[in-house]
Amino acid sequence: MIGRPMKTAPYVILRTSTAAMFGVLITIDATAMNETPPDEIDPPAARGAYAVQTTPDGDGIITSWIEAGESPGAVEIRFSRLSSDPDDSTRLVWSPATTMAAGDDLFANWADRPAIHRDVDGALIGHRLRKIGVGTYAYGVMLSRSEDEGRTWSDLGWLHDDEKAVEHGFVSAVPTGEGLRYVWLDGRQMTPGSGHGGHGHDAAGAMSLRTATLDAESDSKAITSTGLDARVCECCDTDVAMTAEGPIVVYRDRGPNEERDIFIVRETPDGWTTPMPVARDGWVFPACPVNGPSVAAAGAEVVVAWFTAAGEEGPRVLANRSDDAGRTFSKPVAVARSTIGRTDVLMLPGGDAVVLWIDRREPASSGFATPVDDRDELGSIALRRFSRDGSLGPVSLLEAMDLGRRAGFPRMELLPADENTGRGPVVLLVWRDETNDRLRSRSIPVEDLQ
Repeated sequence: MIGRPMKTAPYVILRTSTAAMFGVLITIDATAMNETPPDEIDPPAARGAYAVQTTPDGDGIITSWIEAGESPGAVEIRFSRLSSDPDDSTRLVWSPATTMAAGDDLFANWADRPAIHRDVDGALIGHRLRKIGVGTYAYGVMLSRSEDEGRTWSDLGWLHDDEKAVEHGFVSAVPTGEGLRYVWLDGRQMTPGSGHGGHGHDAAGAMSLRTATLDAESDSKAITSTGLDARVCECCDTDVAMTAEGPIVVYRDRGPNEERDIFIVRETPDGWTTPMPVARDGWVFPACPVNGPSVAAAGAEVVVAWFTAAGEEGPRVLANRSDDAGRTFSKPVAVARSTIGRTDVLMLPGGDAVVLWIDRREPASSGFATPVDDRDELGSIALRRFSRDGSLGPVSLLEAMDLGRRAGFPRMELLPADENTGRGPVVLLVWRDETNDRLRSRSIPVEDLQ
């Protein structure tokens, strides 16, 4: 729950603040966070922006998105960084939006999103999806590097060591001692197919999961890509986190009888482990649900959240925990039951976690949220605290959220505490507001997540 006055309610629906501002810098008074509702601090994105993605960046958060380009069929990948104002550390500001890549050869999609990460040497590394052939899903992952905070970029080449005209995407990355560890879905075992729908596939062969490390010293892949799993779900997000023992990767597997359960692999001194299930849902589904898992880690503690529709219980979001860096997991708990999934998860200071999903219930139905139009395909962004002891806090239904594909995946990141101002840690939510055709964000103090 967010907001102590409603502490005993099982479901809490919040009123939206109206303090959104656009400009070169978008600001919020951080000193007032504990006395006000969660605050809007919308990114400096153009109307129509979509495919939002966030990455942690030390004392800030990088947010990227896709906008329409200057010519027909072209798109631009833009980004901004949220951090403390260097001239007034009591305020949070977005940097001016900057372009990472642009052109009509970019593959733009609601689910497979580009992103920008900070490498261990301080440079920015961006990945984008570039068309390889004429097929709908013939695209690859191109890397670029910037040493001047995104003002200029130089191409590093393909992330993968093949250029077959099939799908490569759904990338996740985490910094390690060697450099950025990348994980992606790789279609090199597939024969091209035309696909259908938003992310349907009719190609023969199996989608695989692969990984490689980008060496900060050489600016290139020092390690040839390694296969992690030879048959996985074709278009579900991957996720990766760094534990005290090394990186772990979670993804949606594809079993011999079309089971679509969540699996994990871990990097050890002896190499990558054999894939193992995070849990045995037994969800049999004849196509890709476009609904991958999320993972967060701190030391040896790990939390995984995911969507499933297995069994008679119907669609739900599950989560479980590990205290041994992903070797074993607790029994899953049902975090949400009225949901379409699209999860995210954060580890909070102290070991608790917070899980995000899209809920089918509308916050507008309570009369407390921002008015929305009369479409019947609206739900809400929802959060719930998942405590270290395995217990769950109450559900918080936040902003109205379109249930369609273009609304995409709401994202969240943790903005660390600021010792200079005394501001505590803050959770930043970023999402696409389909009704108003723009990106929005808001900050929530961690201490208000009950």
